[in-house]
Amino acid sequence: MSIVTVQLGQCGNQIGQELFNVISNDSHSSRGQCPKTESEAYSICSQERFFSEGQNGAASARAVLVDMEPKVISHTISTAAKSGRWKYGDQSSFCQKQGSGNNWANGYEL
Repeated sequence: MSIVTVQLGQCGNQIGQELFNVISNDSHSSRGQCPKTESEAYSICSQERFFSEGQNGAASARAVLVDMEPKVISHTISTAAKSGRWKYGDQSSFCQKQGSGNNWANGYEL
């Protein structure tokens, strides 16, 4: 069973990126309290549920990023790519070309 996260706004995108960092680091870590067989099963399960395999074999997060500003999404995507272990999909984001300018009524029309 796969899980797809929907990351809304700046806070949602930042928390979602941290969530995927923790899952990725946790599943690649060899230090743990569980026996080796359980640790391997956890690693395989978390990779299958939260990530899909991209064209080049890299893990791609199962997530949709939504924000009104492209700056937040581009920063989140670039930070994930710098990790080297996982990235966001090429078409997993949606944003407007401009921000709301701190006018919350603009978000209502989105």
